[in-house]
Amino acid sequence: MKSKLYLILLSFLCLYSCKDDELSTNPSSPEGNNTTQSDSDWWQEARFGLFIHYGIYSVLGGEYIGNDIYGNYEHFETLSQTNTPDATKKGAGAGAEWIMKEALIPKETYKEFATEFMANNFDPQYIVSLAKNAGMRYVVLTSKHHDSFCLWNSSASDWNITKSPAGSRWNNDLIMPVANAARAAGLRFGIYFSQFRDWMLEGAPEPVAEMVEGGSYTLEQQEAYMKNYTYPMITELLENYKPDIFWWDGPNNNNAEFARRCDEIIRSQGYNIIQNDRLAPGIGYGGDFETPEQTINEELVKENSELCMTLNGTWGYSKFDLDWKESPYVLYTLLKAQKLGCNLLLNVGPKGDGSIPAETVEVLEDLAGWMKYNDESAHGTVKSPFSYNLPYGPTTFRKLNGRQNMYYHIFYWDKNGELWIPGIMNQENEVEVSFPSAPNIKPAVESISGIGLRITGLPQTAPHKMCSTLKISFLAEPVLDEGARFINGTLYLDALAAKTTGSYLINEWEEKPALCWYSGRAIKFRLTVPNDGEYEISSELAAFFNGTVTFQFNKVSGSAKTFTLTGNNSVTPGGHATYEWQDMGKLYLDAGNYELTVTSAQQDSWIKVRQFRIIKTD
Repeated sequence: MKSKLYLILLSFLCLYSCKDDELSTNPSSPEGNNTTQSDSDWWQEARFGLFIHYGIYSVLGGEYIGNDIYGNYEHFETLSQTNTPDATKKGAGAGAEWIMKEALIPKETYKEFATEFMANNFDPQYIVSLAKNAGMRYVVLTSKHHDSFCLWNSSASDWNITKSPAGSRWNNDLIMPVANAARAAGLRFGIYFSQFRDWMLEGAPEPVAEMVEGGSYTLEQQEAYMKNYTYPMITELLENYKPDIFWWDGPNNNNAEFARRCDEIIRSQGYNIIQNDRLAPGIGYGGDFETPEQTINEELVKENSELCMTLNGTWGYSKFDLDWKESPYVLYTLLKAQKLGCNLLLNVGPKGDGSIPAETVEVLEDLAGWMKYNDESAHGTVKSPFSYNLPYGPTTFRKLNGRQNMYYHIFYWDKNGELWIPGIMNQENEVEVSFPSAPNIKPAVESISGIGLRITGLPQTAPHKMCSTLKISFLAEPVLDEGARFINGTLYLDALAAKTTGSYLINEWEEKPALCWYSGRAIKFRLTVPNDGEYEISSELAAFFNGTVTFQFNKVSGSAKTFTLTGNNSVTPGGHATYEWQDMGKLYLDAGNYELTVTSAQQDSWIKVRQFRIIKTD
């Protein structure tokens, strides 16, 4: 596991070359998967999938040196924290897969990069094995991204794999080997397809505006594009590969006929294909699930949505993007999505030769080590009855063997021999608790009136280094009253317990995890105040600059009231490297249940916070 937020690995990963049996021309049918789930059940059971972004852009690796469409010489690099000093132009941050548009590369120049697309180290079986071991139950591959390059020999366009050495190596088809490898491993297979946005072919509803006179094509030209390219390509993909998922991607085109025809082709296949929401949601073609990117707004996300997330900052491979997410953060994000009743589609961007970056392999192998013991808590889950996290991580929920089970994912082990689970109000004889990764641990359970369960007899060392799962199996109907509680006169609100409403990052997983918290982005907690009185609030934080932190307590029981306190935070010695407790002030609170909304305003836009503490002073 990585000990720092950003880990730079300079070694290259050598992968095995393709096998002859991967070149089969007939995909397994959806019914051929090693699964008994119905079409309506497998999605919820899966909960975790692999996204693969691979294409011509992978060869460029985020860098282009040459003339743009205006004839100007440029040295372009995809935006990152490690751009080289001699770059004359940096991307706006769309991602390495957007390099043709961001660098304004002429079409004929971009086509020349196809000769470097060899895929000689692309190994579908290895990639699928990484995915399966990491707990992923489906794979989605980019068949055609916005640069229009097709990973199969499409009869609709000659801008396809036959123009590359990869075509000769892979029987002019990079999709079939992935589909076959996935299905042979018992995984479902999906296809990503850019239906409206196309930067190479004439007539697309969304082209590179600078390359088209007037910035866009006429309706007649768009209709011809859809008829000549999009519709026949969709048909080819469906007939060739029989995908379980069709993952649209493009602008919210408002042409109802285009959307209707695309949807009609999907529905004419005679079996159920799950579609995402990116066909044309604004005019009623919102598919079967929504697809938030990179982060989830916990208050707005719908159940059965699919969060799609990169392991660094870009979808396609960029040699400049070394901002790799840590394994615990990825796992935390997965479990937080599942807590909300959602899936996670985690992206990998192979290098130009098809090999998988070492940093990606490390994360997937870390997840595999965790899934080996904790798989039960990460598949087949439904939306948790706890909408907030418990103090040290998210809860997932599922019914198994006739019992209802809650799984508490503990990312911080405080070594004091006990663990409190506020809000589970069952008596101790109505629950059984265990650690799936350490069945030899036999903790004691005590029900504490007004608080919840107290678990004692715990070891100093965490049952699992990355995340310890506590399984709470209910022998009776769950009795739940969500909310953090005062324990021994003090209430702690940990960063891990926060409900987030915008983008965020948590790091320092090998210590006490901290939330990198940006100005104006609210975090929320649910809590119970047992008595009227004055309360003192303090924050454990690290900051480069001075700022303010505002606490707004909205009472949700009895008469509605709001209590607000704004405190001042100051610079900590060492900036973000050093934490200290800082007093935020005091305020009077009525007894009752609250939703606490906390915001900050910082001169440098963000601080790091580990936890808040509330103590009754009178």
